[in-house]
Amino acid sequence: MTMLGSLHTMPLTDLLQWLGASRKTGTLFLERSKVVKQIVFREGHVVACSSDDPPELLGHFLVHQGKITEEVLQQALARQSATRVHLGKILLEMKALTLEDLKRVLEAKAEETIYGLFDWEDAEFRFDEEAEPSPHIFPIQLDVEDILLRGLKRFDEMKRIRKVFNDPGIVLRKTDHQPPSGVVQNRTALGIYELITGERTVAEILLHAHGSEYLVTKFLFELFRNGMVEISEVRQIVAETLPGSFLPIEEAAAQAPPPESAPEAEPADSAQVQAAASRQSLASPEAELEAARALMGRGEFEGALEILNAQYRIRPGEESLRRLVAEAEAAFVDKAYRYYVPPHKIPVLRRPAESLTGEELSPVEFFLLSRFNGTWDVRSIIQIAPIREVEALKTLKRLREKGYIELKDPE
Repeated sequence: MTMLGSLHTMPLTDLLQWLGASRKTGTLFLERSKVVKQIVFREGHVVACSSDDPPELLGHFLVHQGKITEEVLQQALARQSATRVHLGKILLEMKALTLEDLKRVLEAKAEETIYGLFDWEDAEFRFDEEAEPSPHIFPIQLDVEDILLRGLKRFDEMKRIRKVFNDPGIVLRKTDHQPPSGVVQNRTALGIYELITGERTVAEILLHAHGSEYLVTKFLFELFRNGMVEISEVRQIVAETLPGSFLPIEEAAAQAPPPESAPEAEPADSAQVQAAASRQSLASPEAELEAARALMGRGEFEGALEILNAQYRIRPGEESLRRLVAEAEAAFVDKAYRYYVPPHKIPVLRRPAESLTGEELSPVEFFLLSRFNGTWDVRSIIQIAPIREVEALKTLKRLREKGYIELKDPE
């Protein structure tokens, strides 16, 4: 049996309670902003989970926890690309981690995957009793009642946090109040604290910290509540330049004053009515998908993705649309590596880094530019970026077209 739905019509708490009380066995798939999480149930208990959200992948989670550096992650991912061995095993072989460290991090990562669902205001879900879970899914043992108790507590915490951090463009600066010794002695906390420069936005801090919104903003909120940081300004960030799992901006938009009423239009003649009807017809979902397929047929995958992503935001649960988006993304990634930003090329700035401060760059653009060290190639930079590969490639392509970067052959 397969059940489809949306958390908008069936809240997460009701869905989990039904799966637990009915003692269901199967896999629950939840998708939001192209991030997919799998939760495996056995007789009503959660026994495994996985997520393809970049901050919840093992490598980025380890960087966030202060267990490894980006350099170590890049080396391990390069080995994984060559061997296809599990990243955890590679890190053990590199002696970058102990087995106990790896077990603790995997457990914490699994909990973040589960409880992170309570941060999602909406998502499409599919429960499939026959689906085979991912081969690398991590085994856990959790009761639905415990998940609901901890998840609802987290939901309340996020509501308080988002009242303060309600915009990804918030810029924080440190005050004269020094952090307690516990922050200095904790590598994760210290790493986030040192990212507060008075220049970075919350969106940029999230990227540099390689962490989820909850894990990072919870610490920032405590610093703010205790007077150790303050908001210096709020910069405008275009929503389309943010990775899908970032801070929601709907709340901030909802608080904005409504636009003034537009002046009443003059009566339209029959030709205007017919033209409007024609545009309405062309904008139908079927026509939009046909236009996207035509662009894909001509190799214009970025244009096709603009259309498909707009349709995805309207109807994210449609399986045929999801497959077409995946096809267009894979085609764009292949073309980008072949023509726009070859993986072996070394990206370098065409002008001094300090001259970019006044430029209107997105958080992702700033992050990628900050990883140009003259030795990392395109592939390495994309591997250590806590964003989806297609988003990183589109950003690098855009930076090259703007003339900010050039690509050189390795020496």
